[in-house]
Amino acid sequence: MSKVKNPQEKKNLSYEKDRRNFYGENDKSSRKNIRKRKKQSSQLFRRAASNLAWLTNHEIDETFSQEIESEVKVNEKISRLKSFKKEPDQSLKEHIKYQQGRRKIHE
Repeated sequence: MSKVKNPQEKKNLSYEKDRRNFYGENDKSSRKNIRKRKKQSSQLFRRAASNLAWLTNHEIDETFSQEIESEVKVNEKISRLKSFKKEPDQSLKEHIKYQQGRRKIHE
């Protein structure tokens, strides 16, 4: 049996617990797109590593190869920080506030 007896409290709890997809895509498509984006970022990291391996296998000036290697590692670090990260859905309460704000703007 529910501990909350008041209908207003139930409504407030519902607004806090229920979530809405705020990203703008269909919630069902997120299942596929999250995997796809994570896969793409991993492929970019592997491609950078294979390019680095290619440079070490070929005869290039040592200082030049070290500069390229350090640059690739720095770029990889930056791209990992910027790579795809999942974000939680928005609470229904925040979503309704956002919608009401948009309605006021468009009126």
